[in-house]
Amino acid sequence: MSEKKETYKIVVINPLILVLIPHLLIHYVNKQNLAFSFNRDNMIGLLGAIFTGLWLILSALSFEYFGAISFVLFFFLIGSIGITILINRFIIGLIFIRKECQRCKFKKLIIDHEVIHLNSNATEKEVWKKLKTVYTAENIKAYNDGDICGFCPIPSRLVEE
Repeated sequence: MSEKKETYKIVVINPLILVLIPHLLIHYVNKQNLAFSFNRDNMIGLLGAIFTGLWLILSALSFEYFGAISFVLFFFLIGSIGITILINRFIIGLIFIRKECQRCKFKKLIIDHEVIHLNSNATEKEVWKKLKTVYTAENIKAYNDGDICGFCPIPSRLVEE
């Protein structure tokens, strides 16, 4: 499934990424979010353009009071997520993955899951239904290794009906 490697970029979430794009904390706080991405449809592109425009407008309006620091402040508040969304929509799809999941034996499945989300508006249920046609708990040995994180939802997702 993930053979279209040139259409997306994997970004490992580290403290620097969380500082540069603080909005990712919303997704990162939930440990069950092993990876996440933004859809690449036109509405998301419009939202990215709106956020980026708001960053520039609000920064310019407050420049008189705060000086150049207004551009930095509003960048972290809304500009960083706007630019991230625009890059994701128009340049290359971005998949944000937890640092601990980067070396996981389920990484291919995690990436395939996010590629489906990048390229469609599929719900979680639809994505897992599609993934179950390729992956099973037996063929990826989900229960044969004691190194699986306690919060990992993959084994339970593969066996649920």
